[in-house]
Amino acid sequence: MRVVHVVSGDLWAGAAVATFHLLLGLREAGADARAIVLARGELADRLEHAGLLAAVESERAQRFPSLARAVRGHAEKADLVHAHGYKEDVLAALSGRPWIATQHGRPEPHRGFAHARFAAYDALDRCAQRRARRVVAVSREIEAWLAARVGEQRVVHAWNGIADPAAGRAPAPWQERPRRIGVVARLHPVKGVDLAIRAIAWMPDVELDVVGDGPARARLESLARRVAPGRVRFVGFDPDPGAHLGGWRLLLVPSLHEGNPIAVLEAMAFGTPVVAGPLPGVDETLGGCGGLLLPDRDPDGWAAAIDAALADVEWGARASLAARARFEACFTARAAAQRMLGIYGDALAVRATARRAP
Repeated sequence: MRVVHVVSGDLWAGAAVATFHLLLGLREAGADARAIVLARGELADRLEHAGLLAAVESERAQRFPSLARAVRGHAEKADLVHAHGYKEDVLAALSGRPWIATQHGRPEPHRGFAHARFAAYDALDRCAQRRARRVVAVSREIEAWLAARVGEQRVVHAWNGIADPAAGRAPAPWQERPRRIGVVARLHPVKGVDLAIRAIAWMPDVELDVVGDGPARARLESLARRVAPGRVRFVGFDPDPGAHLGGWRLLLVPSLHEGNPIAVLEAMAFGTPVVAGPLPGVDETLGGCGGLLLPDRDPDGWAAAIDAALADVEWGARASLAARARFEACFTARAAAQRMLGIYGDALAVRATARRAP
C-alpha cells in the first residue's frame, strides 16, 4: 500500500508531531508511506533524515493552483492520500486520488478579520471533508463534532501514537523528583498557560517550567514576574521535551480545548502524571488513571489540587506507574499505525465497492 500524507509542517506541534510518529509506525508495519510538507522546518528536516519525505512544496512560494498541481503530481501513483489540516484537506480533495483526513483538533477561535477569513476556510474544509472516504477523529469529543459536521458514516475514531520518548532514558521514580511541574504548549491564549502561572502563585515551594514559545510569551513572562517571581522558568521551544518531562512531578494541561494531545502522551511515557481541566479529550486519553481532571479553571482550586497531589507520595507513585502502563498499552507509534492501516483498508474498500455498484 502506497500512502502520501499532506501536512503543513509550519510548526513542530500537535498535527506535525503526530504525523511524523505515524509515518514511523507505518514504515515499521511495512507500509510505503511518505509525506508532502508545505513548509521547510523541523518536520521536513526530521522526515528527510528518516527517509520519509516525498517533497517540500512551499505554500508561501507558489499560488494555490500551482501547489495543487504539485501535490497532484506527487500523489499520482499513491493508493491513498492522507491529509492533516484544512488546507491539506482541500489539496487532497483535488489530488484525484482516494483520500482521508485526520481532524487533530477543533478550529481555534479568532477575532475581527481573521475570524471571517478562518470561517471561510472552515466552510471550504467542511465541503472537502464531506467528499473524503473517511475523516479520522483523535478523540470521542471530536468524533461527535465531526459526525454533526460531515455525517457519522464518514467518521472513525483513532488515537495518536508516538515512538517511545523514554526509550534509552531512565527517568527518576516519581517520589525522587523535585517539586517542579511543567507545561508543554504553544504560548497562545487557547493554551491557557496563565492559569498554570496563577495556580503556582499560591505555592511558594513549587517551581514551574514552561516549554514552548508563541505570541503570548511576553504577556505570560510579565504575569510570572508579578505573581510568582523567580519561580517560573520559560524554556522556549524544545523539539524534544523529554528531558524536562522526565524530571517533573506533574504535567499541567490548562488548555481551553484539546483532542488527544501529544504532550500528554509524552508525559505518560515518562510516568509523569497529568493535571488538566474539564477536557474530555484528556480524560479519554488518561482512561481514569495517570492523573487528575479538575472540574473548572479556578486558580485557587488548581493550586489546592496540585499541592495535594505533590504531597501524596502514594498517589503519585501509583499514578506514575499507571500512566506508563496506559501509554504502552494504547499510545505507541506501532499501535497508532495498526489502527490507521485498518482505516486505510476500509477507505480503499469503500472505493472498490463504489466502482462495482451498478
